[in-house]
Formats: sequence, structure tokens, C-alpha cells
Amino acid sequence: MERFTRAERPVQSITMQGESKLRSATMCALMPGGVLLSAVLGMIGLAISRRRLILAGAFLMLAETLVVFTIAPLTLIAGLGFLFLAQRVPHAQVQL
Repeated sequence: MERFTRAERPVQSITMQGESKLRSATMCALMPGGVLLSAVLGMIGLAISRRRLILAGAFLMLAETLVVFTIAPLTLIAGLGFLFLAQRVPHAQVQL
């Protein structure tokens, strides 16, 4: 965006940056990391039949759906799939 006082003579160039470079780098690292963490939690929970891990993965995946716009349908389907599978896992029995 540039501002002109007269035709053909630029006075000042205005640049705008919505966020700091550190914040944008942090967000670029956290978004895929959050999706990866939630997928790993869900898969480990399914492998060892731990309902809490599956639910943690499902809720993290559904929370990431609001942030990652390009793959939002995939994260939504994966999160709902984890919720569905968490219902199928039997409750853990406490041994004394």
C-alpha cells in the first residue's frame, strides 16, 4: 500500500504486518505438531485399549479442526472417528 501526495511522486510506503515473526513461526510449528500429537495419542490409545488416550486424541483433533483450515474435513473425520472408537473400547477394570 502506498500513499501519494501528487500523481507520480510517492511520499511514503506503508507496510503492514499482522503478527510478529516469532508468533507466526510458533503457530506454523504448533499447528502440525498438534495434529500429529492428537493422532499419536488416538492411535496409541487404540493399540493399548485406553479410552482416556483415545478421548484425549479425539478432543485435540477436534480442537485442531478450528485452526487448520486446509485439512479441516480430515481432522474433523479423524476426531469423530476417534470418538466413535472410544465408545467401542471396554472400560478398564481396576485390579486391587
